[in-house]
Amino acid sequence: MVTTTIGIMAEEKLSFEQTFNFNLLSTKSFNFQEDPKTSRLLMKWSMLGRITAQAFNFDQSFQPYRSNDFAWLLLEADSEYHHIISPSDRQEFLFRLFKHMVLGGELCQYEDVIDPYIETVKIMYKDLVSVQKDTDTKEINVVTTVLKVSAYDHSGLCYPSATENKQTFAYLCIDPCKRHVYVLFHSFGIGDFSGN
Repeated sequence: MVTTTIGIMAEEKLSFEQTFNFNLLSTKSFNFQEDPKTSRLLMKWSMLGRITAQAFNFDQSFQPYRSNDFAWLLLEADSEYHHIISPSDRQEFLFRLFKHMVLGGELCQYEDVIDPYIETVKIMYKDLVSVQKDTDTKEINVVTTVLKVSAYDHSGLCYPSATENKQTFAYLCIDPCKRHVYVLFHSFGIGDFSGN
């Protein structure tokens, strides 16, 4: 069991601090980590062996916050195509996951078509994000809160890596109903090309 205190401050308007106890759910498997087709694509994109997901449960109620309360950096604003995707869509976890897969690892072999990216992201997203049907409106709503996280010590950045790169990331995918948190992290570098 790991006990940690989570604190977030966004533009000095929002702050909270709460202590949680986390227990590793060692039997939880993620489809994208076991799917041979996804493994081949992650190997091609130089991410195999460097991208990992883990599942934990936690003991406290979690109060989600709106994603627009947090400042998020995405693609370069000076790109000629930057305007095609709205700022609100850029903040969505689905977009970020897609962006990470397209950019890949250090020796990424890019796809000529978009379909492999879409299929891989769809599998990953379904593993990491929970939805719930509203009994009144019958609408499907995402109940998972996703936070991009990093940790610093006296030397500076230490998690998910001591070296900053936009392809080095860690996300907490928090399901308040199940009281589970899934950790997805990737450290930019050369992925596993052995296929094991």
